[in-house]
Amino acid sequence: MASPAHTGTARRLGVPLALARPVAAAARLVSRATGREGGALPGKVLLSLAPSALATMARRGRARGRRIVLVSATNGKTTMTAMLAEMLAADGLDVVHNVTGANLRSGIATTMLQAGRRGDVCVLETDEATLPLVAPDLRPDMIVLGNLFRDQLDRFGELEVLADRWRDTLAALPGEDVTVVYNADDPLIAELVEEHVTRCAADGIVATVVPFGLDDPDVAQEGLPHAADSRFCRRCGHPLEYAHSWVGHLGAWTCPGCGMTRPEPVVAATSVELDGLAATRLQVEVPGEPEALQLRLPIPGLYNVYNAVGAIAAASTLGVPGAVLVPALAAAAPAFGRFERIPVPGPNGTNGTITLLLVKNPTGLNEVIRTLVASGVDVTATLFALNDGIADGRDTSWIWDADVEPLFERAGAMVVTGERAAEFGLRAAYGGLDPEGVLYEPDLEQAMYRVLERAREFTEHGHAYALVTYTAMLKMRAIIAAQGWARSYWANEPTTRRRRGSRR
Repeated sequence: MASPAHTGTARRLGVPLALARPVAAAARLVSRATGREGGALPGKVLLSLAPSALATMARRGRARGRRIVLVSATNGKTTMTAMLAEMLAADGLDVVHNVTGANLRSGIATTMLQAGRRGDVCVLETDEATLPLVAPDLRPDMIVLGNLFRDQLDRFGELEVLADRWRDTLAALPGEDVTVVYNADDPLIAELVEEHVTRCAADGIVATVVPFGLDDPDVAQEGLPHAADSRFCRRCGHPLEYAHSWVGHLGAWTCPGCGMTRPEPVVAATSVELDGLAATRLQVEVPGEPEALQLRLPIPGLYNVYNAVGAIAAASTLGVPGAVLVPALAAAAPAFGRFERIPVPGPNGTNGTITLLLVKNPTGLNEVIRTLVASGVDVTATLFALNDGIADGRDTSWIWDADVEPLFERAGAMVVTGERAAEFGLRAAYGGLDPEGVLYEPDLEQAMYRVLERAREFTEHGHAYALVTYTAMLKMRAIIAAQGWARSYWANEPTTRRRRGSRR
C-alpha cells in the first residue's frame, strides 16, 4: 500500500544501538537515584543517540516472534492497556507494558529498552498525537483505537485533525499485517476505519478489523450531553442521529444524510449493571465463545465498561479464551489516579480513604461526576485541583463545558487548589456553589490534608474524593507515597511478567 510522506525515524543517522543502550541505561539509574520514575529520560537519551532505535528494536523483536500492540484513546487508554496486559499475562504470555503511563516516544523507547530481548508481546499505551509518530517504526500487529474526545486543544487542535492523523497512520501500515480493534460507537473512529477498509480493498487486501461497543439501552443517557464532541457526520457534514448514547458522543448513531451508520459491534456488552463504586457486572458477547461472558469488573463507571470491552476485544482476537478473560478482569485494579482508593490512617484509629480521580476534559469530568452522583456516595469532602501544565493542557476553558452542577449541589462546599484554582472557583460560583463554600488552598499538600480533615469531621466513614488534573495527580500521588500510604506508582518495573499456572 502507498504510504504518506511520514516515514518515521528509520533513516536518520546516529550511533549503533549497542552503543546507545548502556548510556541510556545509565541515565535511568541517575534518574532513579534522584527519586524520579525514570520513565522518559532513558528513552530520550536513547533516541537522541540512536534515532532509529524504535524501528531497530521492533524489527529484532519481530524476528524473534514478538508481537506489538498499540493502544490509543483520549480517555481510558491507561486503564484499557493495563486490562489487556493483565489478560495476556493471565494466559501465560510474557508481556512488555509501559505500566507508568509514559506514552510518548521517549516513554515507549524506555519500555522497550528495559525489556531487551524478553517478552512475547508488547502492549504499549500510546498518546493520541504520538501514535502517528511511532506506528511506522514499530509496525504493530494490532492497533486498538478507543475514542476521540476534545482534549488539550492547545496541543492537539480539533478532533478532526487527530482523526486525519490516525487515518494517515493506518494508511502508512501494510493493511494485511495490522489488525484494527476499534470503538464502533465513536463515529469519528468508525469513519476513518471504514476508509482504511475501503483503501485496502482497492489494493486487493482484506483488512482485519474488530469493532466493539455497548448494546444495552438500559444504561444509555437521554439524548446527547451538551458537551458531546462529534455531532456531525465526518463524511457529509449532516447532523448525526442517536438511538442511544452512552458516554459523550459514543452511542448507536446513524447519519440520515449519507446513510453511514454505526458498524455492528463484534464484541459487545449486552447487559451492564452498575453497582455504585463497588463494581460493575457485565454480559459480553465474544465470537467463538459458546455463551456470553459473565463478568464482574471491580472498577466503577460506564466509561470503564468501554475500557473493559475494548480490552476483551483485543485479547480475544489475540487468542485469549473466555475462561482466562473472566478471572483476569475480575482481578483488575484501577490504574494509578483513576478511581484509585487509598487508605489513610487518622488520629485515634479513625481511618478513612482518599479516592483519586483523574479529570482532563469535559467528557471525562462529566463521567466521573455521573458515577459519583449515581452511586449515592457522600461527596461532602471533595477537592478539585486544576493545573495548566503542558501535560494538562494550557487551555483550561474545558471546565466551563462540563456539567459540574450536580456535584456542587451534593457537596455543598469544595476544597479548590492548583495553579488555576481561581478559575475553577469562578466556575463553581457561576455553577451555583455558595462562594463561602469555595475553600481555596493554594498549596496542594495542604489542600489534601484539608479535605481529609473535612472527611473526618463531616462524613460517616471518612471518605474524601480528589478530582485532579494530570500534573496535580502526579504530585498528590508523590505526597501520598512519601507519607507511606501507598507505593510510588512506578515502583513496579514496566518490563515483563508471566502468570503462574497458565495454560501455556
